Amino acid sequence: MDLLTINKKDSNIDDNQGPSVDSENREERIEARRLRIKKKNEINLKKRIGSSVPLESEKKVELTKGRKQIQDSRARLVKLEKDGLELVTNIRVAADAREHSRRTEEEEHARLRKERLEQEAKSATEKFEEIVKKWETAQSKDIPQELHEMLMDQKQLCDSMIEEKNKLINDFKQELKQKDDFYVKALKKYAEDIDLLIERMKDQTYNMRKFYLEELVNIENSFINERKELLDKHRKEWDEKMEERKTKEIAFLEERFKRVERNENEINALRIKDAEEYNETKIKLETDLQVLEQHLQRLKATFQLNQEKLEYNYQVLQKRDEENTKTKAQQKRKITKLHDALTHLKKKLAKQIKQYNDENQQLGEDYKRVTDMFNDMQIKSKHFLAVDLKKFHDIWKMNEDQCKIYSHYLLEADRIIHEQQLGIEWKFPDISFMKNSGPINGSHQYKSGNQYINELFQTDNETDDEEEDDNTTLGEKSKTDLTKENSIEQQDPSLLLEKKTSKISKEGTQFKEESRNILLNLNKSTLKSIIMLICDEAGFLLEQKLANLIEPLEKNEKSMVKLDSIFKALGAETENDVKLLAQYFISHRNYHDLVQNKAYIDRTKSQLDNESLKSETNENFTSRSKTNSDKMSIPPDQIELIHPNEVVTALKTFLKFHHKNEARQQKLSKFRLESLDNRDDSGDQQYWKKYENLISPQKEKLWDAMLYSLQKYHGILNKRVQLIDENKLLANQNMELRMLLAQYMQSSVNQELEIPPTKILQMEYSK
Repeated sequence: MDLLTINKKDSNIDDNQGPSVDSENREERIEARRLRIKKKNEINLKKRIGSSVPLESEKKVELTKGRKQIQDSRARLVKLEKDGLELVTNIRVAADAREHSRRTEEEEHARLRKERLEQEAKSATEKFEEIVKKWETAQSKDIPQELHEMLMDQKQLCDSMIEEKNKLINDFKQELKQKDDFYVKALKKYAEDIDLLIERMKDQTYNMRKFYLEELVNIENSFINERKELLDKHRKEWDEKMEERKTKEIAFLEERFKRVERNENEINALRIKDAEEYNETKIKLETDLQVLEQHLQRLKATFQLNQEKLEYNYQVLQKRDEENTKTKAQQKRKITKLHDALTHLKKKLAKQIKQYNDENQQLGEDYKRVTDMFNDMQIKSKHFLAVDLKKFHDIWKMNEDQCKIYSHYLLEADRIIHEQQLGIEWKFPDISFMKNSGPINGSHQYKSGNQYINELFQTDNETDDEEEDDNTTLGEKSKTDLTKENSIEQQDPSLLLEKKTSKISKEGTQFKEESRNILLNLNKSTLKSIIMLICDEAGFLLEQKLANLIEPLEKNEKSMVKLDSIFKALGAETENDVKLLAQYFISHRNYHDLVQNKAYIDRTKSQLDNESLKSETNENFTSRSKTNSDKMSIPPDQIELIHPNEVVTALKTFLKFHHKNEARQQKLSKFRLESLDNRDDSGDQQYWKKYENLISPQKEKLWDAMLYSLQKYHGILNKRVQLIDENKLLANQNMELRMLLAQYMQSSVNQELEIPPTKILQMEYSK
C-alpha cells in the first residue's frame, strides 16, 4: 500500500464522516435525525439566550497532525517527482531543440537548392534557344569558313552549358557527402542521450522509493501520537458534557413554564381582537349594501327615460319615410324626361362613332404593328437581362452559402479550441455581414434631404453673420409690409386688392401654377434664403407639441427640426427633391431667364463638341461662354423670390406635379429591368474580404501552436499506454511467482528435509 492509496482513503473518510439520512441502515438514519434536531435546538437556544458561545458545528475545523503530515509528505513527494521529471525531460527538450534547428537549416538549404536549380534551368533554356536560333541562321550561309566559325561558336556554347551542369552535379555530391557525415554524428549523439536518460531514470526510481518509505514512517508515527491525544481529549469532554447536560435540563424546565404562561396570555388577546374586527366588518358590509340599492334605483329611472326617447325617435323616422316615398316619385318622373334626351344624344353619338371608327381602325392597325415590334424587342431584352441577372444572383448565392458554411465550421472550431482546449472565454466575432443574402445593393445612394440641409448650414457658417443681417432686413421689410397691408385691409379691403394686383403686375413676381422639372444650379446663398422662407412661412405644417418642444432651442437647431418635419410632410426626402422644391420659389420671369441661359450654354457645348479642332474650340468656348454667361446669367443678389403670401400656393403646385411624376415613374418602372453594367460593384471586394478576414493571422498562428502541442501530448499518452501495459504484465508475473511460492511452501517435500526453507523464511520474517 503506497502513499497515494492512503491519501485516497483518508479523503473518502472525510467525505463520508457522520451518519446520513439517506443511508440504508435504520439506526444510522435515526442517529442522523437526532443530530439534525440537536443542531436546531442549539441554534434556537443561542437566539433566545443571546450567548456568544460558538456552536459545535460553527467551530473552525483544524487539520490533525496525521492529515497535516500527509499533506506535507504529499507536497514533498510531488515536488520531488516534478524535479525528477524535469531532470529526465531536459534531455528530450534539448534533442527536440537540436532537431528543430536542423530542420529549419535543412528547409533553407532545400529552398536554396531549388532556387539554384530553377535559375540553372532558366539559363540553360535560354542558351539552348540561342543555340537553336543560330542553327537556323546557318541555312543562309554558304561560305565554308563562316560555317566553320559558327560551328566552333556553337561548340563553345554547348561546352559551357555542359560545364555548368557538371559543376552543379559536383556541388550536390559534395553536399550529399556532408549530410552522411552529419547523420553519423547525430546517431552517436542520440545514443549518448539515451544512455544518459536511462541513468537518470534509474537514479530517480531509487530516490523515489527511498523517500516514499521515509514518508510512510513519518505518517504512521504522527497517527499514533494523534490517537493518544484524542483519547485524552475525549475523556475530558465527556465529563464536561455530562455537567452541562444537568444545567441545561433545569433551564429547559424553567423556560417551558414561562412559555406556557406567555402563550395563554396571547390567546386571550387574540380572541378579544377578532371579536372587534368581526363587528367592524359587519357594519361596513351593511353600508355597502345600502349604497348598491340606491344605485339600482337610479339605473331603473335612467332606463325608463331612454325607453321614452326611443319611442319618440321611432315616430320621427316613420314621418321621414313617408316624405322620402314622395321624393322618389318625383325623381322617377324626372328620370323619364332625361331618358328621352339620352336616346336623342345616343343617335347623334352613333353617327360620330361610325365616322371615327374608320379612322381609328387604320390607326389601330399601325399602332398594333408598332406595338408588336416594341413588345418583341422588350420581351427579348427582358429575357436576356433576367437570365444574366439570375445567373449572377445564383452564382453569388452559391458562393455566399459555401462561404457561410465554411465560416460556421471555422467559428465552431475556434470556439472549441478556446473553451475546451485552451480553457479561456471565447468572444463571438462580428458576423452581422452574414445576414446578407444575395448580391449587395449596388445602386447609387442619394443624400437625404436632412443631410443636404445640414451640409448647407455647415458650409455657410463663415458668412452666417452677413446672411443673418440680410435675413433680418428682409424679415423686417416683410413684417412692415404685412402690418401695412393688415392696416389697409382693416380700413378698406378693396384698396388692398387693387394694391396687390398693381404690385404683382409691375414687379412680375407673381407665381404661376406650372411644372418646373428643370434643375437649376442655384448658389448656396439663394438656396438658404429659400429654405429660411419655407421655414418661416410653412410653420403650419408642424404639430403643436413639436413646436412647444423646440421653443427653448437655439435658432439653427430650431430651424433644422422645423425643416425636417416640413420636408417629411411634403415628401421631399432626397437632395434632388429639395432642389426641385426650391425652383417653385423663384419668380416666373427669373425662372424662365435662368432656363433659357442654361439651354443656351448646353447648346453651345454640344456644338463645340462636334467641331474638329478641339484645342481652338475649347479656348473659343471659354471666352464665348464667359461673355454669354455675363450677358444671360442673373447675379444671385438680383434673383427675385416669390412673395411670402404665395408660399402656400407654391407648395401646393409642388405637391401636385411632384406626385404626378412619382406616379409616372412607378408606371415606367414596370417596363424597366436593371442591367448588371449599371450595378455599382465597389463594395463587392470589401464584402468578400470580410469572409477572408474572419479568422485573423494571430488565430492561425495559435491553431498551429495548438496542433503542435496536441501532437506532442498524443505522443506522451502513447508512451504512458505502453508503460501501463508493461506494469500489468509485471503484476501478472508477480502473481504467478507468489502462487508458485505458496505451492512450494505447502508441499510435503519441506517436511522431509532436515532444514526446510519455510522455517528459514519464518525466522527472517520474525526478525
